[in-house]
Amino acid sequence: MFTIEDFLRVSNQMRDYYAKKIKDSFQEFNFSPNEISILIVLKNNSTITTSTELKVVLGVSKTLISRSVDSLEKKGLICTCIDEKDSRIHHLQLTGECKPILKIIDEEIGKINKTLLNDVSVEEMKSLKQTMSKLQKCVEKEE
Repeated sequence: MFTIEDFLRVSNQMRDYYAKKIKDSFQEFNFSPNEISILIVLKNNSTITTSTELKVVLGVSKTLISRSVDSLEKKGLICTCIDEKDSRIHHLQLTGECKPILKIIDEEIGKINKTLLNDVSVEEMKSLKQTMSKLQKCVEKEE
C-alpha cells in the first residue's frame, strides 16, 4: 500500500531532484540545493513564512534552514520581518532582487517538467490532481 509517508518521501525526493538540477543552472550564484528549495517554497506558498515552517515542509534540520536563510539574506534575496503580534516570530519575504532569479528558476522547472512528465499521460495527471484535491479537502476539514 502507498502511504502518505511514502507520498511525502517521493515529494521530498522530487523537490531535491529539482533543486539539484536547478543548481546546475546557477553555478555562478553559488546556491546550495537547500537555498533553491527555500526560494521555490517561498515563491509558491504564500502561507509559509517562517523558518520553522520551512523546516517542516523541507524536512531538513533547523540548523540547515538557518544557515540557508542567512546566506539568502546576505545575497539580498530574502528579508525578515518581525511579527507585529509576537516579536519572537520572524517572517521571511522574497525581495525585489529575487525576481530575475525566480524567473530563471521557473524556466528551469519548465524544462525539468518536460523531461519528468514526458511519460505521464494527461489522464494520469488529472487523476493525480483529483487525488491531491481530495487529500487537501480532508486536511482542511481537520484544521
